[in-house]
Amino acid sequence: MTKLPLIVAVGFGFATLTPSLKGTAQPGPLLSLRIAAAGKLVTSKLVARTNETIIHFCGETVPINHPAIIDRWTRTLTHQAALAANLALLKRRASVVFPLIEPILEQYQIPSDFKFLPLLESAVTNRAVSRKGAAGFWQLMPGTAQTLGLTVSPRNDERFNLLKATHAACRYIVELHDLLGSWMLVATAYNAGPNYIQQLVRQHPAMHPMALPYRASETKAYLFQAVVIKELLTHPALYSDQLSDADIESLSDGAEPVETAERAAILASFDMDETMVAQALAKQPVVAAIPFISDSTTTVVLLTEEGTTGVTSQTLAASGKKTQSSPVVLVQETKAPTATLKTRSMSEGPLTEGKLCLFQVIQPVTLNGRFFAVGDMIHAYIDVIDAGSGRVYLRTDHLTSAQTREVFPLKMVATEQSKQPGVALPNRFDNWQLNWESL
Repeated sequence: MTKLPLIVAVGFGFATLTPSLKGTAQPGPLLSLRIAAAGKLVTSKLVARTNETIIHFCGETVPINHPAIIDRWTRTLTHQAALAANLALLKRRASVVFPLIEPILEQYQIPSDFKFLPLLESAVTNRAVSRKGAAGFWQLMPGTAQTLGLTVSPRNDERFNLLKATHAACRYIVELHDLLGSWMLVATAYNAGPNYIQQLVRQHPAMHPMALPYRASETKAYLFQAVVIKELLTHPALYSDQLSDADIESLSDGAEPVETAERAAILASFDMDETMVAQALAKQPVVAAIPFISDSTTTVVLLTEEGTTGVTSQTLAASGKKTQSSPVVLVQETKAPTATLKTRSMSEGPLTEGKLCLFQVIQPVTLNGRFFAVGDMIHAYIDVIDAGSGRVYLRTDHLTSAQTREVFPLKMVATEQSKQPGVALPNRFDNWQLNWESL
């Protein structure tokens, strides 16, 4: 997903939101001293806060014993707090939209902190379209949206349907968490793509998501901005060193409520009105019976100053190796029937040996007593690329059910002819269609 220049239309006027970490002119000596002094205050306040409330995103904490993380956190907080008036406008718009998307996040058992990502992605606007083609509240790319079940056409683009797009974004977020095991990593993958984040995690399996050496400046800033915006919008009073009393009041939950005309204008920008809101809320599924933790309690292992760390369950989660909390049903494999499992690729980038790829089932089929539904996700590895013969060999690792979100082991290989593993190298990775049969 691509972050847009943050331009927000509120009510009947317009307010420009400048991205907090874009390049700016170098400050003068006096301003630099003031910024440095403010940074020291913020750092001291951050360390003091850990004795009372740990700063976290989806339950994953911001470490205070990593100088590079604290330095970037301090700078991001200082810059974002300077845009408090713009944040107040975002919060007013979000107060109308959040009640519609929060139940959907809960339905998919996604921590509620993910509702802050659209503030970075689209500035709580619906008709926003980025230079790369990402569109809507969740800034979904056309190919990703279609893979997630949305219609994308000139006459009907469901990326602009708030509820349908939120369901699609949630399905994508769940898939990312299945791959990466850390909500912080999922947030960065939402911005930079899963393949790139997986590669970084393999190279630095024990490093905290906020410390990874991201290549793009936008990706480096993304997670910090998400956490800072969440903090300023939910705990403004804790940052009195950075915010004025008026800013704290405007960002507090008890701030002046959104007037009827302003609320109607915000809803109209999402092609909705109060009647549609009431109908949407009435149709929300009952989720009380689903075990749900509003914020994950995962602790991601931080790479220490000595560069060593113990191997723990948290280390495995940070490295993207998913663990199961419930028994997995293993279906006995038999000889493959004449029917085949048909999929299309959801992954992008170059084909490399050892790469984990995603393939979506595109036709329903029953194989060896197991039913594969459209939308089920196949996770497969590229084992061998034979440049001489122009063939590539892939094997599946597991399947994620689109309907129940359960994960099952799956042992199959990509084939072009029955009982002959291997397929021709494709001209392009995206939308690559493959058939699979049992080992």
